[in-house]
Amino acid sequence: MASDQVAPIRPAPLRAVSTGLPTPLHECPSDLLDGWVMHASALRHDLNTLLFPGQALMAYAGDDHTAGLAFAHGVPNRTWLSSATLMQDKRMRRDIVEEAGVPVPRARSFSLKRGASHAKVFAASIGYPVVVKPMLGESTVEVMPDIRDEEQLEQAIEYLRKVPTSREDFTTASYAFTQLLTPRSSSSTRTRGTYRFMVEERVSGQYVRLLLAEGRLFSAVLLPHGPWRSNSAAAEVLHEIHPELREFAEEVWRSCPGLSVMSADVVVNNFTESTAVSRPVLVDTSERPWMHVQYLASPCCISELGDELFRSAAEAEGIDLALPGSAPEVNVSFTWEGLSQVGENVRQAAAAAARTGIKFHVSSEDPVSGVVSGEMVGDPSRIALFNELVLEGSVLHAPVMAVQTRSNPGPGGSSFSR
Repeated sequence: MASDQVAPIRPAPLRAVSTGLPTPLHECPSDLLDGWVMHASALRHDLNTLLFPGQALMAYAGDDHTAGLAFAHGVPNRTWLSSATLMQDKRMRRDIVEEAGVPVPRARSFSLKRGASHAKVFAASIGYPVVVKPMLGESTVEVMPDIRDEEQLEQAIEYLRKVPTSREDFTTASYAFTQLLTPRSSSSTRTRGTYRFMVEERVSGQYVRLLLAEGRLFSAVLLPHGPWRSNSAAAEVLHEIHPELREFAEEVWRSCPGLSVMSADVVVNNFTESTAVSRPVLVDTSERPWMHVQYLASPCCISELGDELFRSAAEAEGIDLALPGSAPEVNVSFTWEGLSQVGENVRQAAAAAARTGIKFHVSSEDPVSGVVSGEMVGDPSRIALFNELVLEGSVLHAPVMAVQTRSNPGPGGSSFSR
């Protein structure tokens, strides 16, 4: 590349999390990490699980899965679908939190068909650099945070003209239905002209990700370069933030009813100062935890954070959970359904499990129905990620359709009671 050649404008990529585990568990896609963390916590609590496409996870004791917990991408089922949908409509979400008195940056939304010229006028009026993001869809994802002039704004808009599902950094939750995905025809690579994007004032200061569950602040991560760019300096600062910033986080929580968990991104002058000095501005919120930033800041603490969120979800449902087991291994019986080539799939899985240190034994194979059953023994985080990737399609030639595990606990039985 010539020294004077400028890289095209595009969002920061969704970085997969490096787990430090052997292949094929060496990476976890960032949009699967929340589900993986909750899945591992369920196994540590000696619970049975059912896992379906879209990271729909049920965790329960015995045979009564209706008395357990359910998650989608790590989001507890206590979250209202209407509230989750609202979080993915940035214009409506802004209006609601602003009405509640929460400061937000100046912003407007525009359509691809006729809005480009108006977007340029608005960007000039609030002053470059500006932030460009899709109006609908996953929060924090596909954000272009440093658009410095009209030419770069045109490039950002051109990026968004591509059909979302063809964009490398696009992702969507399995429960989302606000995204306008369809092109005008099956052969088109351009999205509809009614697709909307937002131009937003860029706020300068310290970027902090706040993670709340059931109104309680569990984490605050300082992200010098935002949530998706390289962040070697990311740091957990929960115990350093000013008490008034905690109160601000709770105010944001109250402004968005119907959520069980929430990640809220704020920009402040100084997170250790009072809000009168730090002047927090809410720049993004999501109904998903997006714990890849916590993993980035402190990989060794992610299991503890996951267990705290898991117990918070259980407590909100009136379910008593014993403390998770401290043994380095769990023993689970498993059933995989929907395999396309049972014999080959079993050989693949056995080889992959051996590389990851998971003890893997198949007790029955049914090539007709595509069902395999057996037993796995190993670290709960490894078993959880192994099953997540089996269902996602990274371990076998084709994804399975359902994964069931049953805990084989030691003396004392299950830790789950209601």
